Amino acid sequence: MAVDFLVDPFGVLGTKEAKKKKDESRKKKPDSQKSTGTLPSDAATDAEKGITVGQSNNDSTLSGLKSGTEIKGGGKAELQKGAGANAFAVLEPTDRAALLLNLGRIPNLYSPGTAPTPGFISKMLKDGQVVPRMEDFAAYEKIIAHAEWAGDTPNNSIIKFANNPGLAEQFFGKVSSVPKAVTSPAALQAELDSKFLDIFETKADSKIAKEYAREINALESTRAGAGTQQKEDILLKYIQKKANELGALPGAADKGSLGRVVRTIRSAYDDSGIPINEKDIYNKAIQSLRSKDAEKNIIDGIMMQASTVMPALKEGHRRGESSRQQLSPWISTRARILGISEDQVKTSDMYEVASGAVAIPIPEYKKLVYGSEDFRKSDAFTTRSLNDKQALINELVM
Repeated sequence: MAVDFLVDPFGVLGTKEAKKKKDESRKKKPDSQKSTGTLPSDAATDAEKGITVGQSNNDSTLSGLKSGTEIKGGGKAELQKGAGANAFAVLEPTDRAALLLNLGRIPNLYSPGTAPTPGFISKMLKDGQVVPRMEDFAAYEKIIAHAEWAGDTPNNSIIKFANNPGLAEQFFGKVSSVPKAVTSPAALQAELDSKFLDIFETKADSKIAKEYAREINALESTRAGAGTQQKEDILLKYIQKKANELGALPGAADKGSLGRVVRTIRSAYDDSGIPINEKDIYNKAIQSLRSKDAEKNIIDGIMMQASTVMPALKEGHRRGESSRQQLSPWISTRARILGISEDQVKTSDMYEVASGAVAIPIPEYKKLVYGSEDFRKSDAFTTRSLNDKQALINELVM
């Protein structure tokens, strides 16, 4: 579909106020100055022909040729440096805006990040001052150079390039994107150090910090950039790497905020009577650092497992009560019979109490404990046996 150079494709010129100003300006001007679009006057036409003020010598033109040179198969080299500014100078504000809009639509005409945007032009119109920049003069002069070599008008060249991005790329070159701003390595290292101090109570070593900074910067430099979740994933990877190193060191897993989470998860498994190895606990603790809800989700998952292992306690689990809390009366009974402290009673030793639909009554549980191998191996059993023997001897002596 052809581009009508006089059409406002972005709607920024369509305000009633802008149209009113444009109509008034047309009424005030003599016939020789009537607006015809982006090049509205004879003065503007003269600018295209190199007649405007500022073209005072025969130096090289925008086409790279001496002024007046006839170009075979093309036009005539006439316009020199400054023609772009002169062309904008004779235009009414709304016509300047239309020209800027169309120049901004041509791929690679401007340096990256400098092309005029519809929003920028619309704001100038609203403020009543459409002021072109040096970049706009230079962009228009590139169009002039093409027009002279092609034997065409700047207006037609603009339409041609706007309709054919491939042609624009061939003529103006494929402009590489401006390198995206990236976080300084020093700032990233400080960020990693802060996280490591909180989690491990130690700073990140320089090698890990440099690797982390390089990876984040590489991601930031991509077209898509670095999203929050992607950066968190990278950070978690380096935390995992450090955690694996510390996992083999005695006591290292109990330091910092990571150590707190390790203890919380370990306690949750112990209180639920669910066996798990330290490596799994450590890995779950690291995963919990991903978000505020991650640790809660892990604890909730352990509670659900506990309900499967001890169905009789599931109602209490729903209320947030651990298996150990609910088994407290049975644990006290077992500790008293075996002659040990309650802390020495493991929740995993209490499966038989709650493995059914309802917990077995405490009197029945007492019988089970007295008849168990644990009781026969306990000091309480030895003491009781000795007391029974002594009582028998005392009775025989008497």
